[in-house]
Amino acid sequence: MSLLNPDQDRLVIAGDLLDFWFTAREAGRTQPISDPGLIALKNFVSQNGQVILLAGNHDKHLGWYFDREFGLKFTPEPFESDLDGFKIRVVHGHLLGGRSSWKGWMESRLFLKAFEQVPDSIADRLAGQLKKYNSRNRRVDNLRHYMVFERYVQSLLLSSADMTILGHIHQTIFHDVPMESTDLNETKPISRVMPMVILGHWFQQSSWLKLENGQADFYIWSDDSPAPEKVTDSRIHRPI
Repeated sequence: MSLLNPDQDRLVIAGDLLDFWFTAREAGRTQPISDPGLIALKNFVSQNGQVILLAGNHDKHLGWYFDREFGLKFTPEPFESDLDGFKIRVVHGHLLGGRSSWKGWMESRLFLKAFEQVPDSIADRLAGQLKKYNSRNRRVDNLRHYMVFERYVQSLLLSSADMTILGHIHQTIFHDVPMESTDLNETKPISRVMPMVILGHWFQQSSWLKLENGQADFYIWSDDSPAPEKVTDSRIHRPI
């Protein structure tokens, strides 16, 4: 967050900034924020930095926390805007399909209320089991969601957007998706490509897209790296 200038930059968060496994227990607590990333966000907002916040499946019920700690409210998706020469369309992605039904139940408000009452020791064990499950099945889950995301981007053939940004899955992806009309009644079929950006894989790294002066640069900052690395779409492949 220290890389942002509150006077010049606008920050768009594509959801899942927080996780209810952690934040569900914060309702009755008054300790100050200690996470460096959240402190930086609070400083950015306090300096009148503009933030667009979308709800992800992990934090969609935590609007009270964003409001209390940062004075932020969720922006309905899709979010569309002109940013530095790009017409972007941003969605988190969990509502597009691809997730299992039992994970959908875990995202319900009823589950969240029940989870708030679970002792920390039990919650930690549950979180550990879920992490193991996600690690074992991540490649298959990523591919299933990617196929859903790609079809979604292809459905935007007639959209005015020229870039689609998503989150949700745990793999960073930045490449062009071919789009083509299949209407046989058209005298001249329409075809184009649209860059698709997936800001994923936030367990061991951060990733973000910087739009500036008509240039789109993708950055990855791994936990074991001293500084972020600017990468190109040739480095970020679709799932196999």
